[in-house]
Amino acid sequence: MTTQRARAATPSVGRPGPAHAAPGVKYGPWLCALIAAAAATVLVIARWATWAKHNIGNFILVGQHFANPAQVPRGIPIQPTYGYDGQYFYRLALDPADLSHTAFGISVDHSYRFMRIGYPLLTWLLSGGQHSVVPDVLIVVNILAVGALGYLGAVFAADGGRNALWGLLVPCYFGIVTSVSRDTAEPLAAACLLAGLVAMRRRRPVLAGVLLAYGALTRETAMVGVGAIAIMRVLTMVRERRAPGREDVAWVLPSVVFVAWQVVIYAVTGSVALATDGGRNAGLPFSAPVHALLTNLRHINSSHFDQYDLWLLELGALVLCCVAAIVTIRASKAPSWEKLAFLLYVVEICLVNPNTWNSLDADMRSFIEVYLMAVILLLSVPAGQLGARFGWVLPVIGVWVLAAIAGVVQRRLTISFGRLESAFAGPRRRAVGWAPPRQPPVPASGTV
Repeated sequence: MTTQRARAATPSVGRPGPAHAAPGVKYGPWLCALIAAAAATVLVIARWATWAKHNIGNFILVGQHFANPAQVPRGIPIQPTYGYDGQYFYRLALDPADLSHTAFGISVDHSYRFMRIGYPLLTWLLSGGQHSVVPDVLIVVNILAVGALGYLGAVFAADGGRNALWGLLVPCYFGIVTSVSRDTAEPLAAACLLAGLVAMRRRRPVLAGVLLAYGALTRETAMVGVGAIAIMRVLTMVRERRAPGREDVAWVLPSVVFVAWQVVIYAVTGSVALATDGGRNAGLPFSAPVHALLTNLRHINSSHFDQYDLWLLELGALVLCCVAAIVTIRASKAPSWEKLAFLLYVVEICLVNPNTWNSLDADMRSFIEVYLMAVILLLSVPAGQLGARFGWVLPVIGVWVLAAIAGVVQRRLTISFGRLESAFAGPRRRAVGWAPPRQPPVPASGTV
């Protein structure tokens, strides 16, 4: 139940209407969706024509360590590496109901791979179970998800009284380039999370619950946002001495669905998927980012721009977004649960293990929620208040992330298979995906 005090606190995000319309609000969301989807499509075509050598199956990056070439479906190349996370999504998309250790010639390393069933399930549905088109549909789903992020970003911008085109900052996260290039679930999970938050703003808790539940099945980090909603709802009920109501569906439904899927995985595999994920991907607070920063600073080469410089550029963009969001958080008209979710996501990335932070090839795709929530909070600051002291923030963020995107795109289009193979010769074969010779090995993980 939303109190009158809460309704008054967030008038700009309650109900869309003429009073809240920003320039271009009528067609802006669809225009932003088309721009974002078109950009993702151009990336896919360019990568297919260059790096992938006209074979869409190369996007999956199936590694020989987890694959049996004799059983993998025809047309899917096997790389001389450990592969990348896309190989697990591909394997599940062939048959989401098959949770066995090995299926279709591809084995999973840990049961936590099964937690992220949303992306392969949607791919399986759209492909009609036709294995031959699964590689194409994996890419189509991500392109549509990027388009959805453009649409949702425009909605957040319009809610904040800005031109809808500012919403293009939402899909302009450099990690999305890697997700689209390697068939991973971040774009779809992010779209579900943000769509759920928009539904919450529109006071449609049932729809929000459905979207957030699917987001949690796509990428478990969506539960951090669900947790923020739950905390604020419980505090409201305690403070106002109110009983649970329809509004609580937004967090109860995702929680029930998430736990139920964990039970299913346990019944099939005999292991708690969330526990195996947390054990591999959690570390000492703040130690991983500090260690990664100090290590990568020592490898800066002033003579040319390389993967260490790109990592620092990405980190700078993320830090800028976080600092700006924290400084302006009190002025932001975003609902309290969105502010809390942002803070919780910041804490989360400070707890992940060094493998996630040290990866020079993941482009921080695992930290996408931090970026998204920071941008949402900034877009929710009234234009006048943001312009008075921090009017430079959004333009600078835009330029910065575009520079990082340009660097990531260049790498995704020009790294040859020859360098891929040489990078994993000998001891380097214990890394995930491509890594230059100077990069320390990074094991396959749910968050890299």
